[in-house]
Amino acid sequence: MLSGEKIRRLRLEQELSQKDLAEKLEVSRQAIAKWETNRGIPDIDNLKRIAQLFQVSIDYLVNDQEPIDNHLIKQSIDRSNYTKPKGNALLEDQIVLEKFPNAETICELYRKRKMSNKEKIVDFLLLPGIHEVEDHWRDPSKYYLIKEKGIYYLINITQNELLTRRLTIDVSEDSFDFAENHFIKTRRKLK
Repeated sequence: MLSGEKIRRLRLEQELSQKDLAEKLEVSRQAIAKWETNRGIPDIDNLKRIAQLFQVSIDYLVNDQEPIDNHLIKQSIDRSNYTKPKGNALLEDQIVLEKFPNAETICELYRKRKMSNKEKIVDFLLLPGIHEVEDHWRDPSKYYLIKEKGIYYLINITQNELLTRRLTIDVSEDSFDFAENHFIKTRRKLK
């Protein structure tokens, strides 16, 4: 997908007209039309603003090979900037609420790695649940499903990064599969 097509798709997902986007970027409507028809490309400053507005990276906008499902936005986080929460609240909850203040819903997810049939048999016969325990020791990060402006995002908070991935799959059920993982929505909702 070319960058013009991506800009158009992102604009339509946010329900913005060319005029609305032009006002937000402080450019003419004709410039937006030119970009969307691939008769020109935005300069680096406008690419930065477009990326910030639509929460995508500049790499995603200019790389014509990468579909939106495979696009991952990495933001570094400094956990020392957050105070330790009281009660059952988690530090990751504070991070998500701060980074996504306009989210309509925020739901905590439980992640399970998908196992092959052989792994399932070994898991069942030897030590039921051992693969799951091992997987959570290797990847103790927290996962959230966020809905913002009608778009769903899969959020992964690691020790020092916040990873955001836009989802185009159906997530209306209580669980869904994405990549090598099976995600289950928990009852814990932050919003």
